[in-house]
Amino acid sequence: MKAIRSYSMQLEADLARIALEGADIPAVVVGIGVGMEGGVGGVQLLVPEDRIEAALEVLEDIEDQEMTPSPDQA
Repeated sequence: MKAIRSYSMQLEADLARIALEGADIPAVVVGIGVGMEGGVGGVQLLVPEDRIEAALEVLEDIEDQEMTPSPDQA
């Protein structure tokens, strides 16, 4: 497993993990968090080395969707 992203909040990392698992990409969140906050170094999202490229594509697609305004917002 290799870290592909770091997050300051546990919740952000968990949402990314859930999205990857929904795309059949195994993912693990590691790091020490207190409640919804990450530890000093934040929390990291890990995926198998052979799935890194696919995982990054899924995360980029999600980020693109978040940045695109819906028709209601335009």
